[in-house]
This record gives sequence, C-alpha cells and structure tokens, in this order.
Amino acid sequence: MASLQERLNKWKARKWHQKMGDIVFWLFLVMLIVPGPRKFIATNLNKVMLHLRHPSIENYDKAYQLSAGEYNWDIYNESGQPVTPEDLKGKVIFLNFWGTYCPPCIAEMPEIQEIYDEYSDEVMFVLVTAENPEKVGSFLDDKGYDLPVFFGGRQMPEALSVRSIPTTFIIGKDGRIVTKKIGAADWNSRATRKVFNELLTK
Repeated sequence: MASLQERLNKWKARKWHQKMGDIVFWLFLVMLIVPGPRKFIATNLNKVMLHLRHPSIENYDKAYQLSAGEYNWDIYNESGQPVTPEDLKGKVIFLNFWGTYCPPCIAEMPEIQEIYDEYSDEVMFVLVTAENPEKVGSFLDDKGYDLPVFFGGRQMPEALSVRSIPTTFIIGKDGRIVTKKIGAADWNSRATRKVFNELLTK
C-alpha cells in the first residue's frame, strides 16, 4: 500500500488541470456534506432543471372534477381565518404545496411570483405550507415575495392529497383538475399562460 508521501508525490506529478479537477471534486463533495452549501447546490440545480418542465392541460373532458364537498380544504390564511368553499368555487386556482426547507420549492418560487404578478387579478393563487407562519413570513420577507400563503392542508380531499413537495395543481372554474405537476416547473412560461387563458374563457 502506497505511503502518504508516495501519494503526495504522485499528485504533485499530475498536470495542473488534473489537480484543479481534483480540488473542485473534493470541494463539491464537502459542500454536499455540509447542510448550508448542500441546500444552495440543490436549489440551483433545480433552477436549471425546472426550465425543462412546463405545465399543460391534460384531456379536459376526462379531467377529474371536484365535487362540492371536495372544496372543504383545511387551510387558513396568515391571519388565522379559514378558507371556505365559497372562497374557492367558480375560480381558476393555482394550488401549490411547498416548504421553505425544500430546494425544488425555492427554485420555482421566483417564477411563481412572476406569473402571480401577471395573473393575480384573474387566478386565485393558493400556496399551502405546513410550516410555522412566523418562519414562512420571515422567508417571504427575506426573498421579497408577496405571494398569498396559506397554512395547514394536512386533510385535503384525496384528489388533492400530496406525498411530496412541491406539487402543483391547476383547477378550472368548474372544479376540473387540468394540471398536476410533481416537482419544480417553469411557471413563468408561455405554457402556463396558455393554460390560464384557456381556463379563464371556459
């Protein structure tokens, strides 16, 4: 087995670009192990990947349609007021489940903010998290987001239950779930606008 000195001599004999590759590899490995940098890397990798994912309307006529009872969502706003079925029915809804600890969620948040700025008067945005409102408020303030966040969501109807975040649903005025996207997506896109515009005219 080679001694430490022999290994060091072999490394010194490597070309400069090989040494740089070794250094970058080990730095990357350390950053993956340390929680802070790991989250940074994961978030930025997701930012690259989300531009490959776009929403689309699935077969509208065959889309699952929420019943009147399935609008009883166990969510409440930042003031602690529950959201009622009357708040939701008859609207195009962008329903997103997310968390501040979730790199894919953080990666898609800027795009959600941008599409919200454009469609907030026509589409109801419902971003649901199970986290502490104070922690979420600090996160939004730090990032400069003014998105409508709701809390709870642990007892959603089966059609809207999620096992991982982010998961996003786009729901038509008549309750049809026309889009379900698991994972980060590029929401500030022509594809999203096409979905919204089609649903707003139905």
